[in-house]
Amino acid sequence: MGDVKERLTLRDERAAVTRRRIADAARTLFGSRGYGATTLKAVADEAGVAVQTVYAVYGSKAGILHELRDTVVRQPAAEALYDDAMREPKAERKLELFASSIRRRWEFGHDVVAIHGDAAATDLAVRAEVEQVLGMRRNGITRFAQSLEAELQPGIDLAHATAVLDALTLPEVYAELTGIGGWSADEFETWLAKSLKNQLLGRTDSELAT
Repeated sequence: MGDVKERLTLRDERAAVTRRRIADAARTLFGSRGYGATTLKAVADEAGVAVQTVYAVYGSKAGILHELRDTVVRQPAAEALYDDAMREPKAERKLELFASSIRRRWEFGHDVVAIHGDAAATDLAVRAEVEQVLGMRRNGITRFAQSLEAELQPGIDLAHATAVLDALTLPEVYAELTGIGGWSADEFETWLAKSLKNQLLGRTDSELAT
């Protein structure tokens, strides 16, 4: 009985490794060649498996893309930091935790967001998925803005705060600053926290430096 369980465990482990290799290969090719130009044969070659294996595991490019999306949406570390930020009573610390959650999410998945945008341009089904994810993001930002409402500086209402949070935390901003600007993820997180404190709480540079 033990031998049977061990064989099943090894089989599951191998299947998981194969699945991950295919997803990683697709992520690389979707990013470098474009979603539309990448074939499942190319993904199979990159992953070092037969194309029939790719079909058996994912069924289609959209199936791979769906899994890549889920790895970005479901990030335990980023979600835990967001939850901590929602519970934090002090506004400045709340924004620091929020900035850290954004850094974690985009450090891991900003390229997947760009891939989805590329795919959505030609695939209506993918476009619908992208809209669903964007709706989840907007809801999360709105909830966070509401949790800050009592601490916002004079002249900043909830709509303004939500717009600022949305604009400064776009994955394109992270990609621009770290990819083209050459910033580290730590530098991005520090900048984001300071910018949010300045824009939403009215903290000056001298106050933020202390």
